[in-house]
Amino acid sequence: MNDAATETSLDAEAHASITIGRPADELRTLWLRPDTQSRIWAHFARVKAENVRTAEWIAHGPAGGEYRWRTDVEETDANEVRWSTLDGADVANAGSLTFQAAPGDRGTELHLHLRFDPPGGAVGQLTGKLFHIIPYEIVLTALYRFRALALTGEIPSTDPQPAARKGGTDN
Repeated sequence: MNDAATETSLDAEAHASITIGRPADELRTLWLRPDTQSRIWAHFARVKAENVRTAEWIAHGPAGGEYRWRTDVEETDANEVRWSTLDGADVANAGSLTFQAAPGDRGTELHLHLRFDPPGGAVGQLTGKLFHIIPYEIVLTALYRFRALALTGEIPSTDPQPAARKGGTDN
């Protein structure tokens, strides 16, 4: 699988691309499932789907700050999904995911673009530090997590397993 990514370092936006060996319609359906968003963005925020179009997000930032917003998926064509925050967001943001046939019949290229618009003032400066430093990592990690979910049905984790033995000994 081919991965390519770029970062816009002077503003709070990022773009990353990844190829997944699955058809676009299957990937779009998986992306739009309400439980998918909470799984692929777990490294960044808690996401709770309110319905098939709207979700509540809670991200933790600098100095223990908590930032909340709600997103709404816009009506788009079969090759794109767009979303943006609703009024009252602590951190306004918008994103899009496009689906293109990969060369050589290798599946689908996904292009994820995310833009954050942190608020002004002292809170904005702290929030800006979080969202200006890491948008590329947020986007790329979300795509890697989505690819794992699409190809294997799960997202790998290094969290301790509940069935593991304590102490790491064979007693």
